[in-house]
Amino acid sequence: MSKYDDFMVSETVHEKTVELPDGKKHVLFFKEMPVVEYRKFQIAEQSADEDVRSGSIAKLISASLCEADGSPAMTYEQALRLKSAPANALFNAVLSLNGIGDKEKKASPPGETHGSGASSPSPSAAEQ
Repeated sequence: MSKYDDFMVSETVHEKTVELPDGKKHVLFFKEMPVVEYRKFQIAEQSADEDVRSGSIAKLISASLCEADGSPAMTYEQALRLKSAPANALFNAVLSLNGIGDKEKKASPPGETHGSGASSPSPSAAEQ
């Protein structure tokens, strides 16, 4: 066992209850993301191409959301068709599982703001 094993993405499938704004709760499964997936999200968020930017959350969701056996639960194309409320709830679950963002307050997709006028997560969130 290497002293760096704790730094590596686990193969474990994590069960999480995701609550939508209407109060409905769904038991879903997620895999941890390697840093490369989060970096792709950050890079996509900075793209000059609005289609790339607008699909960044869908890529993150499709990379992490899975079935109980670890197989993908949703393709990127399916994630692109999500309604806003479920997409935001899934996005927050992905960030939370991977330890990204404020532990006390749910992160908002880029472009949505909380009081301060700053969008969350910032590209530097993973570096904190």
